Parts: sequence; structure tokens; C-alpha cells
Amino acid sequence: MATNITIQTISTGDNELMKIDVYLAARFGPGSDKARTTMQELSELKKMLADEVVHFVFEKADGTTRDAYGTRAVDVIRRYENSAAHNPQRAFKGTFPYFDIEKGEWRCFKVDKFVRIDRDYTI
Repeated sequence: MATNITIQTISTGDNELMKIDVYLAARFGPGSDKARTTMQELSELKKMLADEVVHFVFEKADGTTRDAYGTRAVDVIRRYENSAAHNPQRAFKGTFPYFDIEKGEWRCFKVDKFVRIDRDYTI
């Protein structure tokens, strides 16, 4: 299997991003514009989620879009008393886990169905 692993994922040693990169290359073709731009967006999303609540959009399995408000920031997740809040969801092949602040639970989406980050959203 040919991979599209970016210099950024190799240099940071980010195992999650490396797996996503390989998945996107297999899905869209190695070196494709779609794989590259999606990878860049997901890398940025991961960084943003570590520190804040982010509004982003992805396509659900039924073809509709989902506006998600999520985070991976521990200080935000701690505010939820739900025991599921403290047990991060493991990523399955081609998925990206995040803590959904509207549901108060860990959720995930298929990385090839990612649409965009709302960079204008602030809390």
C-alpha cells in the first residue's frame, strides 16, 4: 500500500495522524489534493481540540451534514459528570474521536467525511 505520510506527521511522531494519513491515501489516492487538504485540516483540528471547543462539520453516514461542537481539552471534559466523559473513545480504522459537548459523550466521525472547521466560532 502506497502512503502519503506528510513530513509533519513523521516529524511529530503522531501515531494517530500517521494512521489517518495512510487511510486517506488509500481512500483518495496517494498524493491526491483531497487527501492532502483533508490531512492538513484534520491535523489543525487535532491541535485546536487539545485546547478549546471547536465547531466543525462532517458528513454523516446517511449523507446529511453534522455541525459538531467538540473538544479534547481535559479541563473542559472534566466539567461533565458523566462517567463516559472520562473514557475517551478509541479510534477505529478511519475515524477521528472527539468529545461532543452537546451530547456530553465521546463520538467519532469518518475522516474521509470531514467537511470543514468553523474558524470564526469562539466561546
